[in-house]
Amino acid sequence: MRYVIQILIGVCGLFIALMFGDTIISPIEVFKSLFWMSDDYIHLIIHTLRLPRVLLAMIVGAALGIAGCLLQRITKNALASPDVIGISQGAVVGSLFFLIILTTKSEKLLFPIAYQSVSAMIGATLVTILLYVFALRGQFKKERLILLGICFNIFFQGLTMLLIMSSSKRSAQAQIWITGSVHLAEYYQVIVMLIVTILTVLIMIVIGRHLDIHQLGSQMSNGLGLNYQMITVITLLLVSILTGLSMSFVGGIQFVGLIAPHVAKRFKATSFVSLMSMSALIGSLIVLFSDLIGRTLFSPIEIPAGVFTAFIGAPFFMYVMFRNRAMKS
Repeated sequence: MRYVIQILIGVCGLFIALMFGDTIISPIEVFKSLFWMSDDYIHLIIHTLRLPRVLLAMIVGAALGIAGCLLQRITKNALASPDVIGISQGAVVGSLFFLIILTTKSEKLLFPIAYQSVSAMIGATLVTILLYVFALRGQFKKERLILLGICFNIFFQGLTMLLIMSSSKRSAQAQIWITGSVHLAEYYQVIVMLIVTILTVLIMIVIGRHLDIHQLGSQMSNGLGLNYQMITVITLLLVSILTGLSMSFVGGIQFVGLIAPHVAKRFKATSFVSLMSMSALIGSLIVLFSDLIGRTLFSPIEIPAGVFTAFIGAPFFMYVMFRNRAMKS
């Protein structure tokens, strides 16, 4: 029943986002358009302009929510999320490297645009490997992970600005990856994100029980026959893939992976799978309504969704940090 309610909430969010924009469309017309029963004008608005960005916003939000949930679970750290510890920024640098460095003076890409996702995932994976080597392998300390991640974040932010300032090639397009926006959404991106997210969820459902044992620590996990380091590596690899792919399509949308798992915990999830599904729902709604506010509230100016997730996320990060300190004292 819990999952049915989550699906219904997601569908309601989808309908609301499809209804509002420069032209307000009634729920009945939205429903008819989804089943190809509307006129050409409504069909154009729904299927060409709104549906791809709405679907991409929801799937990317779900992917980032899942990535944050996995990262907090595997590190046992409430402050861990892909953007806080530099994984997202590494993916953004990978995307910018593809857009700026691998481009001719006439702004023609040296490789097909599909390889941008590969470049972003490589950037995210490199940061994840460094975090694993210096903070997650051997004797694990939560404080070391966050401090090292913040250092990586600052370093890659500087590298991002260096890439943009050192070249005028595709500078306007590069700005998208810094702030984060879904306004360039296409259906192929939706399909790719959906396939990768579903595969990740299936893998985590299979090893979900192992993650519960993983919470007991390396010595206890190994004593119970679980390969502690292998589960850590598999989970971190999935986090880097989800983050890298999301960043390559929508840019640097921040703090979704931090907020979604914390909100999901408020719903008293009884298992890791239910916590992961709730994190996916919360993440999808955060990105969906951030994009909806950005394209409607300030019309005709469109504000990127990443601006609103940052406005929400920065105070939320401070709240979690001070709450954890209060619980320890």
